[in-house]
Amino acid sequence: MEKSISELIATSRNSEGVLPDNFSLPKDTDGKIDRFADGALDGITIYHMGVTPLRDEDKAELGEILTLISNGKDKEAIERYKEFSRTRRTITLIDDIQRFIVDENNKMDHDRLYDFSVDLLLTSDNTECVKLALSILELYEVYENEALARTVRIVGLSDEFTLFSVFLMRAWPAAEKEILELAKRVKGWGRIHCVDFITAEDEETRQWLLLNGVDNYVVPAYSAWIVYEKAHVEEVLKKDTLSYEELHGILKITEALLDEGPLSGISNMEDPKGYLNRVLDKINEDLNLSEEDKKIIEAIKNRKE
Repeated sequence: MEKSISELIATSRNSEGVLPDNFSLPKDTDGKIDRFADGALDGITIYHMGVTPLRDEDKAELGEILTLISNGKDKEAIERYKEFSRTRRTITLIDDIQRFIVDENNKMDHDRLYDFSVDLLLTSDNTECVKLALSILELYEVYENEALARTVRIVGLSDEFTLFSVFLMRAWPAAEKEILELAKRVKGWGRIHCVDFITAEDEETRQWLLLNGVDNYVVPAYSAWIVYEKAHVEEVLKKDTLSYEELHGILKITEALLDEGPLSGISNMEDPKGYLNRVLDKINEDLNLSEEDKKIIEAIKNRKE
């Protein structure tokens, strides 16, 4: 690949500063067909597979790679990590990477680790190596370097790296704003991850979650319960009247709650029928409901029965 991954993402942005819907990272699959969307394998790992603890020999191998970086042997470290990560996704290694660096703090050259990670983030054409760079940089105060923080924001536009960027952003002074802005710019697995980490401390954030929180290209149900809680849906339902936008948002959330394929949704409630009744009580035909709204309302009525 002529461009590094960070360059490819930066130059692929459209006039609105987001990646086009058809954007996809080149896949390093050794000739195999990869039908997974960007971020899908990490998402599936997090939500459905969990993390298998590394064997002692694998921990030792990872430690050797990090020690090579600290000793300035960058090329050897990169090649060994490429091989190491062929069968182990970086999303499952973050804790081990960071734990080794912290545990070996006095033996680590932190300037080299930092410089290596910055260079790798900017120049690598390997997906897992970019994630390694972001995982190491999480240990340092990246936000103090505006150019580097900007790169973290840019690579986060790819669903493949959004979660890794969020891991850094959550320690930044304006974490809530940073993660919310990134959530608005991603629509696949990246949005699901952003919604997970948004704390919804203010009304603006809660309103965005109410109207847009379950809107993703994957499966809305992944975010349904967390959006229901963070957007304070029950409080919104107590209002005397709802705007069309509020009602439409609640209907989308409710539809996602009813779909419990990937995660528990409405079954988390003590009184699901009571909730569905409260939603139906807010239906106002004068709001010029869409066909989508009407289908959701019908589904709610059928579920009640």
